[in-house]
Amino acid sequence: MQNRFAVALIVLCFACSKPPAAPQRLPLSQLPSVDPQAILAHTKVLSSDEFEGRGPGTRGEELTVSYLVDQFKKLGLKPGNSDGTYVQKVPLVGITPTAAPLVLEKGGRKLTLKWKDDVVAWTKHVADSASINKSDLVFVGYGIVAPEYKWDDYKGVDVKGKTLVMLVNDPAVPDDPQAFGGKAMTYYGRWTYKYEIGAKMGAAAVLIVHETEPAGYPFEVVQAKTTEQFDLVTPDKNMGRVNIEGWITLDRAKELMTLAGQDFDALKKQAATRDFKPVPLGITASMTIKNALRTIDSQNVVAKLDGSDPALKDEYVVYTAHWDHLGIGPEQNGDRIYNGAKDNAIGVAGLLERRAGAARIAVLLGDADLSAQEDARGHQHGRPQRPRQDQGPHADRIGRVGSRRLCESGGRGARARHQT
Repeated sequence: MQNRFAVALIVLCFACSKPPAAPQRLPLSQLPSVDPQAILAHTKVLSSDEFEGRGPGTRGEELTVSYLVDQFKKLGLKPGNSDGTYVQKVPLVGITPTAAPLVLEKGGRKLTLKWKDDVVAWTKHVADSASINKSDLVFVGYGIVAPEYKWDDYKGVDVKGKTLVMLVNDPAVPDDPQAFGGKAMTYYGRWTYKYEIGAKMGAAAVLIVHETEPAGYPFEVVQAKTTEQFDLVTPDKNMGRVNIEGWITLDRAKELMTLAGQDFDALKKQAATRDFKPVPLGITASMTIKNALRTIDSQNVVAKLDGSDPALKDEYVVYTAHWDHLGIGPEQNGDRIYNGAKDNAIGVAGLLERRAGAARIAVLLGDADLSAQEDARGHQHGRPQRPRQDQGPHADRIGRVGSRRLCESGGRGARARHQT
């Protein structure tokens, strides 16, 4: 059984039955019951070898969607898609990059980063290939522009056409420990933001330096992205994104800085201050990535539970969980099926059981930023269209650290806490 990451969407809509009340902590006796054995049972089914890792566009997807529709029907939920069905089609493009080295040059010196071992890179452009050719490298610290924290890593420096080297996560600001949420990672720290801000700045490429602790996972997880990735089919074929997105290992990043006549640790320390300015490295980067492309129709699964107040019939609380994982891939430890029990069979199982125990709760308050997922599918543009969505928790890899408490927060500042 393997463990890698991708996303799709399962949605459960609750029509509001009364206006959201002021935040309150309910006594344990008044909370809906949740059956851990039911969660375990769903998790075992969805992460079994029979479901083949639930890869989009595979037999595993068909089995998963069929299972979820059947479970929604058993729970008495109505079809939630606008066409009266449980299933919403989401057109996707599958992009598989070919192995390619990253060549760094300064004067007559050259440093070649080996595909997968030293660098993992891809392009989201829906094109046969994408490249950078002798693009100037610039170290931009954490690559963040966050006015609310009085933070700007670019300071007006033009980085159009450059290859930006960034640190993962948020800066740990020495003189302001609560900046960027303290120890909690904000969206500014996510790798998705790094690529987005790079595109906004007109960069040609973005390379994130991988460090296990601030990233939250080892480089082996990044290496999984050398296989097929899915994205939504957009009108501009993703040409608004940088040419190349990628990661480099910490050891190679340090070598890169040495080649540039810089010290990585000193630059990292400097990047944790508001006075940081971009550092041109005097190095050029060249890389060409060729793609294998295919298009598929993946599926969202949508169900709804009607509320009792006619005045609120157009308002919904939306619960989501991504049902997919990475399917069948390269063999690891004698196994090619990436079962995805914790990512995210257990999240889907929790969503199903949440509905089973929801009869005594009119509205659960929460919030989820669906656009901040691994891929965009089923989220920002593939999201089922409802008249109004007030709040909506997203279930992802729940129960991994032994906690018996599930906290949901957000939704106009409201909070509801539930113990299970």
